[in-house]
Amino acid sequence: MNRMRLVLLPLVILATALAVTWALWSHERQAARHELLTQFNFSLGDAVSRIEQRMGTYELLLRGVQSLFAASGAVDREAFRDYVDTLNLDANFSGIQAIGIVAWVPATQKAAHVASMQQRGLPGYAIQPEGARENYAPIIQREPFIGANRAMPGFDSWADPVRRRAMEQARDTGMATISGKVRLSVDTDPNANPGFIMYMPVYARGKAPENADERRARLVGWVYASFRMHDVIASLYGEDPPGLAIALYDGVETSPEALLYKTSGAPAQHVPTDLAATEYLVVCGHDWMLKLTARDGFKARFGRDAATLIAIIGTGLSILLAVLTRLLMTGRSRAMRLASSMTQELRENEEKFRAIADCTVNWEIWWSPEGKPRWINSAVEQYIGYTVDECMAMKDFACTVIYPGDVAHVAPAFRGAQYGSRGDNLEFRCVRKDGSLMWLSASWVPITDSRGEFIGFRTSGRDITERKIADERIKELAFYDALTGLPNRTLLLDNLKEAIAGSARHGTSGALLFIDLDHFKTLNDTLGHDKGDLLLQEVAKRLAASIPEGDTVARVGGDEFVVVVGNLHPDNAEAARQTERLGERILEVLGDPYRLGDIDYRSTASIGATVFKGLQASTDDLMKQADLAMYKSKERGRNAVRLFDPEMQTFVLERAALEAELREAIETGQLVLHYQMQIDGDRITGAEALVRWRHPERGLVYPADFIPVAEETGLIAGLGNWVLHAACMQLARWAARPDTEHLTIAVNVSVQQLHKPDFVANVLATLEQTGARPDRLKLELTESVLVDNVQEIIEKMEALKARGIVFALDDFGIGYSSLSYLKRLPLDQLKIDRSFVRDVLVDPNDAVIARTIVALAHSLGLGVIAEGVETEEQRAFLAAAGCYAYQGYLFCRPVPVETFEATLRGLEAPECLVG
Repeated sequence: MNRMRLVLLPLVILATALAVTWALWSHERQAARHELLTQFNFSLGDAVSRIEQRMGTYELLLRGVQSLFAASGAVDREAFRDYVDTLNLDANFSGIQAIGIVAWVPATQKAAHVASMQQRGLPGYAIQPEGARENYAPIIQREPFIGANRAMPGFDSWADPVRRRAMEQARDTGMATISGKVRLSVDTDPNANPGFIMYMPVYARGKAPENADERRARLVGWVYASFRMHDVIASLYGEDPPGLAIALYDGVETSPEALLYKTSGAPAQHVPTDLAATEYLVVCGHDWMLKLTARDGFKARFGRDAATLIAIIGTGLSILLAVLTRLLMTGRSRAMRLASSMTQELRENEEKFRAIADCTVNWEIWWSPEGKPRWINSAVEQYIGYTVDECMAMKDFACTVIYPGDVAHVAPAFRGAQYGSRGDNLEFRCVRKDGSLMWLSASWVPITDSRGEFIGFRTSGRDITERKIADERIKELAFYDALTGLPNRTLLLDNLKEAIAGSARHGTSGALLFIDLDHFKTLNDTLGHDKGDLLLQEVAKRLAASIPEGDTVARVGGDEFVVVVGNLHPDNAEAARQTERLGERILEVLGDPYRLGDIDYRSTASIGATVFKGLQASTDDLMKQADLAMYKSKERGRNAVRLFDPEMQTFVLERAALEAELREAIETGQLVLHYQMQIDGDRITGAEALVRWRHPERGLVYPADFIPVAEETGLIAGLGNWVLHAACMQLARWAARPDTEHLTIAVNVSVQQLHKPDFVANVLATLEQTGARPDRLKLELTESVLVDNVQEIIEKMEALKARGIVFALDDFGIGYSSLSYLKRLPLDQLKIDRSFVRDVLVDPNDAVIARTIVALAHSLGLGVIAEGVETEEQRAFLAAAGCYAYQGYLFCRPVPVETFEATLRGLEAPECLVG
């Protein structure tokens, strides 16, 4: 009997211990599998979140481009290209292949549209594919203008049913929409990755359309961004998502025709087959299906293999326990020795179990039902800086480490966990030991004993601080100025709309102040852009401290700031006085000295302001009014505040009308050249070409009435090119006649023309097209061209002079010339300004200046000519001083070419001869 007991009891104990080992092994396998599944589900949610956030960022980008059109009404090709370049797509908006513009062209406007595009510098432009259709939607510009994006525009998106459905939806809803799977129009490789396009409609300026019919009626086009799904996924995960296989389908069916993207590589061989899931996404009104499958690397990265260790250790312990029982039954002394050895082994095994739990990179905590931590893994020190012992010693661990501002957010979920609920992805902030904050994403599951009774819960957290920082950075890029930290134009317009709505709601007034720093360009040019940036940052700080709390300060341009204030007096007059006082206070604050590095600097500002109440004016109107008032402030001498006056708007409208008429005049041939003789001794050597505008209603308009407008609006370059071409055509006609072949024509060249990169090529092309002799063409430059980039001007002059073209310096003596410039410039002639010639007989100073200019020209080997000669006495004085070339009313007024040629032939020409 005793012998049987010595055999049976150890076997029973062995069987029991093995059963316990199996139970622990099974539980650990389930726990490891559950953790792997939880991590997979998190990866699925993270993939969906990344895609949705990235598409949201793309939509914000397109809304910014849409706002560019809404703000200006029309954007030329160069302005659109500059805007896209400032976005820095590669750094801030990875995955975008191109940003572009699609025009809405009804069939009746097709020919005019094609002609307009060809006139804009695209001679080969045509709408593709060819064929007659009811409407067209051609791509007219793609940016950035690199690589495949250099392909000729003109692709008709409306002809593609997939694109057309997305464009129709965007047009009718006014929202961003995404197309189905398409082949991008710039892709010529038959194996190119599939793409898709996001469209945003652009409507004609005015009141926002309220329904689909109005939107269709006011549609002018779309702005779009094109993508290859491969590039989008690569920008989110890199070329190979870690341990995951991703497939994206267009729509809700898994067919090869709908496949947008699929991860390359071999399928998984050693992961459970249920680690695969499908998620349906609705992005900008379009359905996508995401299939996520774990690959072998996923289990290696997130799985744990403690079950094997438990089985080995448990089996060993079971055998040891059976042997121990046997030994106990055979002898007490031996049992005591074995018990001591066994205790030591158990402690070592306990440490091994703890080491296994500590291996996970997540922050793991086991909680009691009362909310007290029972066990914390060592990762806590990497997360918040506290050791495990410090955490366990805390009186209230949760309230100590959770950021006080997030306790109310976390408390409901924590209470639910205490009652056995489970949850995922609870995001909140924790306070590190050094006082800094970190973001944590926590999941929790209940823990039960062998009887299924709730005995606590386990939380698993991971650090998401970097993702949160990236999200905030995206928001800052979209709504805040990177240099000053102030709101940008997008956020300013939102705040201005709120201020207008608040004014209408409460019956109060508000004001918008447009602030422009005086002479900021001079600071950049003399002290450098780094000092300019320091000044902008200091100005931003002073402005933010000068306005009431709750109002807005924004930076909208290089040295331009806007202030929006509300809660002003309901009476318009009193609100205007309040606004003026605020503007004066801002001027005083901005006028204090600045410390820019190691120098002191003083600056002033010009402020334009407008007062609003309720919904009487739109945001665009208020911005224009304040901007106009600001320019009036600059005209008054700067460092002043000027309130908007309706008369300013009248002046602007008149200038705008004149600009439009002048643009039409250049395009429709309303300009004409008059010629004023140039005399050398008693011989007619040539003429100066002077432009006149033959206005259909106002008659002959002189340059003083339209040249300033042309210079301000940039039309001077086109006008100057017309004058140059017309003068060269006349030179070619005179060269064909023996009596006029010796004549030269002087043409004035503007600063804007001369600084154009293609100026030299344009002049040479004009000479070649017209057949004019280069040595008969004299280009007259004003001294203002010597202010900037003198070396560039010299190089252009030398290139043209090498072809025989003659140069004269016009209005000499009243500008910026210096002797060093005169020595370096390849000039042929100086022209004495009429202001010195007019009073040369009555003002000793003018007489000395005229003699000095003549002497200077002779010393430099240059010719000299005097303009504005009106009397014989003036001519005699100039001849005595050594100047024998003249131009003025004494000889001939500026006259049409027919009158000029009649004078040359000795015929009577009363319009030309004076006296």
